[in-house]
Amino acid sequence: MVPLSEPPEELVTKLRSRVGIEERLVGLKMTPMSGVREYPIYDFRQAVNFLRLDSAGDVLAMGPRASIPYVDPKVLARWVEEVFGDADLADAIREAISNGNNYVDRMGRIGELMEQRLSQCEAALGDASTIQISEAGGKEA
Repeated sequence: MVPLSEPPEELVTKLRSRVGIEERLVGLKMTPMSGVREYPIYDFRQAVNFLRLDSAGDVLAMGPRASIPYVDPKVLARWVEEVFGDADLADAIREAISNGNNYVDRMGRIGELMEQRLSQCEAALGDASTIQISEAGGKEA
């Protein structure tokens, strides 16, 4: 993984902010029990946590309680660039899109890039907190 350049302070502030309803990203959660449901995303950390993909084994083990997050990767790149102004990350996301073989490959790489950027923001602010795994299996702030 090629490291992203360190974000300037202004970008760190933007990436840690909450956006309004007009600027939100809408993801989808696909589940066997309830089908496809919209999931509004209002900040960068929430996007990072939403996009965490479980392994195929975990999904199978969860059976009807399993869920798979979906966001169009091209829409995600545009959201990162237009809403937060992070052209470096958006370009890296586009590169992952062009180099991935399928959705899981692409989103695995994109998730790594987004987690890297989130870690950079936390380090820039001296925030040593880490993303913790919730009991429900997802990441939370």
